[in-house]
Amino acid sequence: MSSQNLLIITTDRTFARTLQGYMESAYPGMKVLLANNLMMAYNQAEAAQPVFAFVEDGFTKLPEFEMMMALFSAMDTRWVSVMDTQGATPARKSSPLLDVGAGIFELTKSDHPSQFAQYFDMMINAPRRSPRAAASASPTRPAAAAGSKKLILIGSSTGGVEALRSVLVGFPFDCPPTLIVQHTGKNFGTGLVSLLDRICPARVRAAEDGIALEPGHVYIAAGQRRHMGLSSRKPLRLRMKEGPDISGHTPSVDALFTSAVPHGKNIVASILTGMGQDGARGLLELRKAGAMTFAQDEKSSVVYGMPRVAWEIGAAQQQVSLARMASTLLQASKA
Repeated sequence: MSSQNLLIITTDRTFARTLQGYMESAYPGMKVLLANNLMMAYNQAEAAQPVFAFVEDGFTKLPEFEMMMALFSAMDTRWVSVMDTQGATPARKSSPLLDVGAGIFELTKSDHPSQFAQYFDMMINAPRRSPRAAASASPTRPAAAAGSKKLILIGSSTGGVEALRSVLVGFPFDCPPTLIVQHTGKNFGTGLVSLLDRICPARVRAAEDGIALEPGHVYIAAGQRRHMGLSSRKPLRLRMKEGPDISGHTPSVDALFTSAVPHGKNIVASILTGMGQDGARGLLELRKAGAMTFAQDEKSSVVYGMPRVAWEIGAAQQQVSLARMASTLLQASKA
C-alpha cells in the first residue's frame, strides 16, 4: 500500500509520534498528518483528503466535530475514536451525532500500534462509495420554478451540517435565492461554505452585508458575530447587523425569519434539526404573514428540538422528512 494519507487528531504528542512512526514504517509511502485541534485537522483533511483518521475521543465531544464528520463523509474518509484508557465512556454514548459509521468503535492509547494498523487495514479495505454509486444514490434534482420570485430561508443547528448537505444536493443550479443560518463554531463558517459549495449545483457563498440576492445562489451565515437579515426595500439585499444574541445565538434563525416578515407572501421557510428553539417564533411570524412554512420531522432529525417547538406552536404548516425536504421547498417556491 502506498500514497495513502492518514490523519491523527490528538493533543498527546507522545502517542501521536509513536503511532506516526509505526504507520509510516508499516506502510511505505504513507503520509501521516498530525493535528492538535479541530481547525488544523479540518484544514489538513480538506487539503490532503486522508483515507482514514484516528481521532482522540475528547474532540468528538465538541460541537465543531459535526463539521469534521461532514467533511469525512464528503470525502469518504473513514475514522475511529481513540480513548485515553480502557473503560472510559465514549462520547458516542451521550451524542446522537456520533452513533454512525466507524465512530461506533473505539481503540485506546494503550493499545499496541499494530492494533491500530490492523483496524486501519480492516476499514480501508471495506467497500467504499464509488463516485458513480454516490451519484446514483443522490435524489433526483427537481427543476426550479422559472421566474419564481420566492426566497427560501432555512435554519438549522445540531445535526444541521449533514442535513444541509442532504437538502442542497437536491437543489438545481438555478434554485431560488436561498438564505441559511447554521449554528456552528466561530472558526468553521468558511469551511462550511466550502463544503456545501463542492456538493451543491448552485453557488454557495458566505453571507456579506449588501449582497444583492440572485437565483442560483445560496447564502450561508455561520460562525459569524453578526445576524443575517433582509433589507426592508427592494431590490432585496442581505443586511448583516451586530447585536446581542437572539434566542441564544448569533447569527440567529429568528433574526433572519423576523426580517423577512414584510415579504412573507414571497417566502418559503423551514427549520431543520437542532437543539433549542431558535427560529420557532420567527417562523410563526412568517406563517402569519403568508409564508409557506415547514419543519423537519422527528424521525429524520438528529435532535428534534427546534423543529419540535416550531410544530407545537403552530409555526410550521407541515412536518417533512429530510429525504423530501429539498423537493418540498422547491415545489413550494413555484406556488
